[in-house]
Parts: sequence; C-alpha cells; structure tokens
Amino acid sequence: MPTRPVTPAPAAAPIISGLQYQSPNESRGYRPAGTSDWLLVATLAGLGYVRAAEQLTVLNPGDLLLIRPDTAQEYGHLHDDGRWVNIWTHFRPRPDWLGWLDWPALAPGVMLLPAGDAMPAIEVELRRMVEIANGATRLRLQAAMNSLERALLLADGVNPNQSDAHLDPRIRRAVERIGERLAEPQAIADLARSVGLSRSRFTVLFTQQLGLAPQDYIEAERLSRAAQMLRSSSWPVSVIATQCGFASPYYFTTRFQRRFGLAPLAFRRQGN
Repeated sequence: MPTRPVTPAPAAAPIISGLQYQSPNESRGYRPAGTSDWLLVATLAGLGYVRAAEQLTVLNPGDLLLIRPDTAQEYGHLHDDGRWVNIWTHFRPRPDWLGWLDWPALAPGVMLLPAGDAMPAIEVELRRMVEIANGATRLRLQAAMNSLERALLLADGVNPNQSDAHLDPRIRRAVERIGERLAEPQAIADLARSVGLSRSRFTVLFTQQLGLAPQDYIEAERLSRAAQMLRSSSWPVSVIATQCGFASPYYFTTRFQRRFGLAPLAFRRQGN
C-alpha cells in the first residue's frame, strides 16, 4: 500500500454524494478520526477494500459499506493497477432510519452488507440520489434523501440482522399480499395457492417462520392498522372496521378490546 494521505472530511450538509470511477492515481479514503456523519459506499464494479480492526476486507460488486460517525475510515481501490466504481454518500439519517442501520459488523462502527439480488434496485435509487443531489432544483437535498431512504429500505430487506430477512420468499410474498389486501377477505387456501404451496404446507411454514398461524397473523395486522387509524383519523368505528377487513363492527369491537384492553372509542380518546 502507498502512503495514506488524510482525506478531507466533507462539508456539513444533510447529504453529499457522488459516482466515482476511482483510478490508481486517486487517493484512498483515509480519515483516522472519521467524520461527523454516516458514510455509505456501494461497490458497482471492480474491487475495493476497507480496513477495520487491522483487517483488510475486499469490497466486491454488490457490497454496501456503512461507517458510523466518529469511526476511523480507510477504504479505496484494492489493486494499484485496478479501477473501482462506486457510489458514495455522506449523510445525516432521519431519526426513524436509525433502526435500519444495524448491519453485520466488521468492527465497531464499520458494517458490510452484501446486497445480492437486491443490488440492481438499490443501485437505481442510489444513482437517482446522486443525480438529484447534484442537480439544481430547490428541494434537491430533500429529494436525494428520499432516494437514499428507498435504497436503505431495500437494503433492510436483505439485512440478516433484521428478523424478517430469513423469511422464505413464498412466505414473504404472502405477507406482502396480506398487507396490500387487508380490507378484502383473506382465504388461507387462496393465499397458499398464490405462492405455490398446499394449504397444509403453507400453514406449517408460515407458523414456523412468523410464530402465528396465518389467520391469527391476519387479524393481528388488521387490528394494528385499525389502532393506527383510530389515532390518526376521525372516521367512525364502523368505517374503520370495514377498511380493516371486519364485516361486523360488533365483532371488530370485541376483538379490538380483547387485543388492546380498551374499546375502540376509548382507545382513541386515550391517544388524544
């Protein structure tokens, strides 16, 4: 490795990003004290590296490197005669993002997530982020943050540290279908058929992976959405019951009270 010149920290901003075709003549990123923001580096082509806890790790295409604030940074192209194509961004996460930024760690504060099949969609969002952030529109930084948010949401789906990352793809599709159609009847046989499983096999696999039988999961999701709607709207209980897939307001009230310990209207008043 050549000598390591210290790379200046970026100027303070909610998000700064770029697409880099790093050649051997360019300096590597080396900031012993880190920066005050987060750093995300996505390898698109070639090979890069990151040094963490005195260990060098190769960055392959599809790898997402994430470094926390105030954490030493050393990364760059791997070979002196090679190129490394990457998208980088320094950003200050919105508060609700922090729960998504727990990726597999190489060392304290240095994380690496191989994106796998999710990488093409993530790359689309990151390229859009760069284009918007470096454009001339008035709200470019806010729009760039939205693109980064979508990329991080996609990454969360393949993060092994998240509880649903190990879901069978068929069960994941069923969960998505349930969420999209909560107001509609949800026959378990139809759900199983939609993901290519028999009803019995679907029920066993769903229960094993989510800890609830499919019908119990559907009801729990409906009641959770109803609770959100009670707190965020003034809609009548009968309308909320219908929007959340309950044919009978009385049955909805009974199940809601059993779940939350309060009748729907009392629950709404408690939140105001």
